[in-house]
Amino acid sequence: MLTDIEMPGSMDGIRLAHYVRDRHPPTVLLVASGVVRPSPDDLPTGAHFFAKPFNPQVLLQQICQA
Repeated sequence: MLTDIEMPGSMDGIRLAHYVRDRHPPTVLLVASGVVRPSPDDLPTGAHFFAKPFNPQVLLQQICQA
């Protein structure tokens, strides 16, 4: 799952990533932002952060490795 940290509504991308990790542990989690840079402790275990703008090839490599 690829999500941006900043989203409209009451749930941000970090909360969404934790929600998905809790309910579907094997899901690959990719979290991106061009504004916020979370600490590793903010992200669920095994989640990967990408600062925007990111290189699509690097993102694809990360997906393939996961």
